[in-house]
Amino acid sequence: MKSFIKPIFFLWPGSSGAMRYGLWGHLGVALLFGVICQLTIFLNFFWIDFLSSFSKVCTWGFALIAWLFLSVAASSSLKKFERTLNADSSGEAFLEAQTHYLCGNWFETECCLKNLLKKNPYDVEALLLKATLYRHLRRFSESRKTLAELEKIEASSYWREEIEFEKKAIVEDENDKEDVEEEKDDATLEAEDTSDKNA
Repeated sequence: MKSFIKPIFFLWPGSSGAMRYGLWGHLGVALLFGVICQLTIFLNFFWIDFLSSFSKVCTWGFALIAWLFLSVAASSSLKKFERTLNADSSGEAFLEAQTHYLCGNWFETECCLKNLLKKNPYDVEALLLKATLYRHLRRFSESRKTLAELEKIEASSYWREEIEFEKKAIVEDENDKEDVEEEKDDATLEAEDTSDKNA
């Protein structure tokens, strides 16, 4: 049975990613190709009286072009996804970044993460830690930008809860920052008022 199913993975665009990893985007590609195949068959074998021989050839040509395009798109997307799974397989580089982060070595953490992401820009764990690092450093816009990049990667769906937590934490930290600044402003005004009265 497996020897029969394996060739289908390669011949049917999107089926490999949908069956092996449960990727919704690949399932969509597989379903789209299925609709194109059904339309082509229907137009050529059931709607015979309405189509000329040239139109029939065109429908088969369109189906072939669609198959090529969808196969290439699904294949490149699957390679990107598999790169995220195989990223830093030893885990040493990411572990080093985590160690620096926990020790409070922010510059070293950022350097390690940049090196990791240079090798593989789709490393989900590295992007998530980078977003956390930027939030901790109060670089909120960069943290949001990193989370936006992360959400574009299909494998980030496994980290949905952590991403949502980071988003909430950014909002909370921004509010805390505003409260601290307001308190500083109030303290400055009070100090000025006191100095004016003493004068």
